[in-house]
Amino acid sequence: MDFFEKRLKNFISSKIDISEDFNFEQFKVGRSNITYKISDDANTYVLRRPPFGNKLESAHNMSREYKILNVLYKNGLRVPKPLYLYDEKKLTNDDFYIMEFIEGATIANYDVAENYDEIEKHIISKSFIETLLEIHSFNVVDSELSNLGQHENYVERQIKRWNKQFQAQKVRDIEDLDKATALLLENIPTQQIIGIVHGDYRLDNVRVNKNRVTAVLDWELCTLGDPLADLGTVIASWNDQTEKDSPFVYSPTLSNGFPSRKDMIEYYSHNSTLDLRNIEFYTRLSFWKHAMIMEGVFVRYSLGSYGKVNENEIESFKNSTIMFARKAASKNLLEEIT
Repeated sequence: MDFFEKRLKNFISSKIDISEDFNFEQFKVGRSNITYKISDDANTYVLRRPPFGNKLESAHNMSREYKILNVLYKNGLRVPKPLYLYDEKKLTNDDFYIMEFIEGATIANYDVAENYDEIEKHIISKSFIETLLEIHSFNVVDSELSNLGQHENYVERQIKRWNKQFQAQKVRDIEDLDKATALLLENIPTQQIIGIVHGDYRLDNVRVNKNRVTAVLDWELCTLGDPLADLGTVIASWNDQTEKDSPFVYSPTLSNGFPSRKDMIEYYSHNSTLDLRNIEFYTRLSFWKHAMIMEGVFVRYSLGSYGKVNENEIESFKNSTIMFARKAASKNLLEEIT
């Protein structure tokens, strides 16, 4: 799909410091909104837009994502600086926004992680948790993001919202997903504070430079609510080589030398006043939500929303949903993975 047609490239060059014949390259990481690196000989930026084709409008709100970045950046949190939002729907039917390009590395998989030694991996991991604590310490109630979402009953709202989206695009029955949904609804813990929830806080969603997290990326799932949901995502995705059936098959922490899941929980606990006794629930919630996400990606791939793709890749997302659902349905989840 020729998104960057000449008229659009000319328009973009009139809004940011870049030539009209700039180069563009789609990032391979990220399977929901589409992210491009755009550059000329002097400057580099990042452009985000929704997937092509049919989509749930509420799940790909560029204006909302831009506002989140804008407020967090102004308050000193580690996010890219947002530069321009297009929401006119004249040159293209979809909104998009442009932000600064953050130098460094995205530790997206095992191969990238192998470039770091054990000491570096521990430094990065602590910086990763410190960055999460900074996000969770942000006083969102008194900020411009106070109306980003409802403040209370985050978990219940999330379960209902994701299940509604799943039902809206449902193409098959998944028994373990139904079991996990029931387990979650039966065991919802009391929300301790109102905070920013990133929604997909994983090592492959941050930029790292000189062994320090310099920016958190992919804020499309961000809302207000229970910040321990983010820690649950960290624990769910922080697998190692001993976990043979992990659905996070490309997890960078499969590379030897990273702290354990227990270590990551302790890093957070030592610097937070939150009670972590229900961390298994939040870890289950993360596996369940990832099953929902993978199923959505599978459906969109099948419908051609990402352009021409390999049939094997479509099948991998189909199977990934099953693997995440199986984990989410495990009754002794934390014992199983730690």
